[in-house]
Amino acid sequence: MNLRGEVTTYRHRLGEIRITLPKRRLIMLLGAVVAVAICSEINASLGVGVIDAHIIRLRSNHGQVICTLFTPSDQFPERSHKGMTVKVPIQKDQATCRFKGVRYGDYAIVAFHDENHDGEFNQNWLGMPKEGFGFSQNPGTLKKPVFGDAKFTVAQAVVEVTIKLNYWF
Repeated sequence: MNLRGEVTTYRHRLGEIRITLPKRRLIMLLGAVVAVAICSEINASLGVGVIDAHIIRLRSNHGQVICTLFTPSDQFPERSHKGMTVKVPIQKDQATCRFKGVRYGDYAIVAFHDENHDGEFNQNWLGMPKEGFGFSQNPGTLKKPVFGDAKFTVAQAVVEVTIKLNYWF
């Protein structure tokens, strides 16, 4: 065949495969495969991972769970960087919040059960929580935790954290 319809033969122990592709397409396909492999290696060398936060002890399947990821420089637990909050559905009285593309380092997570699905952490007139809440590392809930109480480290491709929710009312 000519250069536009080059036949490429691959020999394997199970037999022979013949592929007819234009030479340019074959080169582009191989280039794409190599690029994907290189990108995967770059992510690993840059220290980028995924955090799966498993939220348990939800008292119902109503509403949603809202999780916010904090870095040491954030105002934990009130305010984090923009884009670090995820909202997930509840299934079988549990939920999983996934944070992708997280650089290796120290983090903390705040989660709450948004039972009425209004996107807010509801409190009564005394400031007491009306919805379930919890923190990574599950510190006690009698006092407001500091970042160090809820801190965990991302130093591998996937980190799993379990957060147990607490309900006061």
